[in-house]
Amino acid sequence: MVINIDDASDLPSIAEPWWQTFDGTVNFHPAMTTEDLEKPSRRWDKRDDLISIIFARQGLRTLPDIGPGLKLGWLRFGAVAFLLLVVALAGAACGSDAASESSDTGDTAATGGTSGSSPASVLSPSEFVKGPDMKSRRERFTTVRFADGRLMSVGGRAIGLQAQSGNYNETAELFDPASTTWTFTGDMNEQRRSPGLMVLSDGRVLVVGGLSGQREPLASSEYWDEGTGVWVFGPEMNRPHDLMATAALPDGRFMMIGGTSKDDNGLLISLTAETEAYDPATETWTELAPMTEKRANHTATTLLDGRVLVVGGGKTDGPYLKVTELYDPATDSWTPGAPLTRGRAFHTATLLDDGRVLVVGGKGKVKIVEVYDPALDTWSPAGETTDSRSEHAANLLSDGTVLITGGTGYLVTSELFDPATNGWVPGEVLSTGRYRHSAFTLDDGRALIMGGTSKDGMLATTEIYGGE
Repeated sequence: MVINIDDASDLPSIAEPWWQTFDGTVNFHPAMTTEDLEKPSRRWDKRDDLISIIFARQGLRTLPDIGPGLKLGWLRFGAVAFLLLVVALAGAACGSDAASESSDTGDTAATGGTSGSSPASVLSPSEFVKGPDMKSRRERFTTVRFADGRLMSVGGRAIGLQAQSGNYNETAELFDPASTTWTFTGDMNEQRRSPGLMVLSDGRVLVVGGLSGQREPLASSEYWDEGTGVWVFGPEMNRPHDLMATAALPDGRFMMIGGTSKDDNGLLISLTAETEAYDPATETWTELAPMTEKRANHTATTLLDGRVLVVGGGKTDGPYLKVTELYDPATDSWTPGAPLTRGRAFHTATLLDDGRVLVVGGKGKVKIVEVYDPALDTWSPAGETTDSRSEHAANLLSDGTVLITGGTGYLVTSELFDPATNGWVPGEVLSTGRYRHSAFTLDDGRALIMGGTSKDGMLATTEIYGGE
């Protein structure tokens, strides 16, 4: 076996048992220096006699194929000699790391945040273990949780070798955490990518909007009845919505916010600021006050005081918005919120237990993390993620921390945010790099990571964080 050390982030952990018994060839890039070798490594994972390297900035790459066109004039070492070198330099690594942290003049300095893990954090990340495969491969699908802890996943894009290929999906399936099994239920009447999904108070499920199999925004809705497992059409929205955000309002209504749509003549329009809400008491859709800005690929978070915070988005291909807005359902009105430090889309927004909102990632290699305080209407820096992420997943765990997994580039890494310290620690490694996946925290505290797209195509595989 050959391992190519391309830069300092490739260095293996000397604590890994497989590395201590590794017998093969280690190739060093000639541009590397002694200073590079003094830097501590990230984690490596060995599967099926292949070495997968987690790069600090590049995500997952699999050796020996390190990319086209590289002509490297390698230096050859035995594994035992290299292990001794790493051990000898481990003490020097601590000092060089502290110096490099203090001299960093990137986004961290601009925001006053801290990069990577926080020394004040005492988090101990759990491992990911293989979970049960879903019944269908899916990416850009929607998942909802029932009061009894079960999950339902619907729609999305189905089988395809890449994110740009494949058919849209009309299937729906249920996950039972007690038996750790997935089962199909009835098919929806429409294929839907990224629809809105809500469990109603009577136990039915409402699915609405999204992109159709004909690649057009949908205005239709459907009800699922558990007694029959059948989907039947419900009331149509006033206009189609795709790439929208959704929010559950305190009074039980379900709100659709912005996205792409069609005009009154049925012609596709790129963006809309229009909003509307479904009232389960009357089974009708009512138009609400429009946002100030037209947005797609934004987030909407229902705050503890009942207002809805809308963050980021913009045109589908950018630029992305810094401006935020707050919707008050009591007055059916929008007010401007404090702006972000930079525009974001394809990010996540997570409501923390203390009422703040954690915003992570976004398209455009965003590492800066921001936290919104509704009481003060202010954004504060909350460090940086180690990897820039978009189309990742964020889970609020039972202990109040936030688990971030995957992201564009088929990231295999995970990270944990500790609200008590505003600090980050690296998490364990996913078995499969993925993005456009779904993730939910189960009643027993474990987190289920589902589907998405990997470098080998769309996924039905799942992983459980905190499982045994």
